Amino acid sequence: MALQTDTLTIRGKKIQLLRGGSGTPLLYLHGLVADIHSLPADAGLTTFHEALAASFSLCAPALPGYADSEGFDDLETIEDAVFFCLDVLDTLKLEKVNLVGASLGGWVATEFATRYSHRLDKLVLIDPPGISTPQARIGNFFYTVTPKAEGGQHEARELLFHDPNSELAIGTVSDQMPPAAYMLFYKAQMVAARLGWKPPYLYNPRLKDRLFRIQVPTLIIWASEDRLAPPALAEVFKGGISGAETAMVPGAAHALLLEQPQRTAEIVSQFLKR
Repeated sequence: MALQTDTLTIRGKKIQLLRGGSGTPLLYLHGLVADIHSLPADAGLTTFHEALAASFSLCAPALPGYADSEGFDDLETIEDAVFFCLDVLDTLKLEKVNLVGASLGGWVATEFATRYSHRLDKLVLIDPPGISTPQARIGNFFYTVTPKAEGGQHEARELLFHDPNSELAIGTVSDQMPPAAYMLFYKAQMVAARLGWKPPYLYNPRLKDRLFRIQVPTLIIWASEDRLAPPALAEVFKGGISGAETAMVPGAAHALLLEQPQRTAEIVSQFLKR
């Protein structure tokens, strides 16, 4: 099902969002890069999101600073992103939703759920950072996405994709991106830096001990080859969230939603429909 671009106004700031489908409301929070709002709309890489819109009323806002969303200066900490999500729900007059967050959006979704579980029906977390342990440390995102004199974005592709030399990886994170695509990629890095550059790096040292506050059915999905958010973190999240389930998807890395979109959408849909 095709998604439509829309605009939401929150306290005078314009927020870009994609919408599609009908039925039970589903709020989707996008990832760091290689996801909607950091890729051109005509890239044809929305298979995962369109599959969800076939069964749910999907709303996918762009975090402030991503794409055409205003309010970059309002984001300083992950707590600001949590309040942004709360504002989106209130503005859309959605009392309760299914919340699906991937990558950075998974971190935001986790933080949201520790505070506002009563606003959620179910929660799905896909390869979220937000927690780091000595045995499973978050990969060095900011270093790898910085263009190098030699090799271009190869290190970024190695961090994000199961096969960094695949046509998908090279086409998504190319060494010479068209200006419009590079601007989206650059904006994504700026927001990520705003939320996760300062130590602690892309995680909250208090989050692990707050997971018990999540009181809704939760599914944790992880790519088996994720080099940004190590798969071992799935058990950390599961151990902290009462009754949480896990699903491991082989043949994919952090760009899971591009590499295995249909399989991941099936797992999400089956869980939410149960």
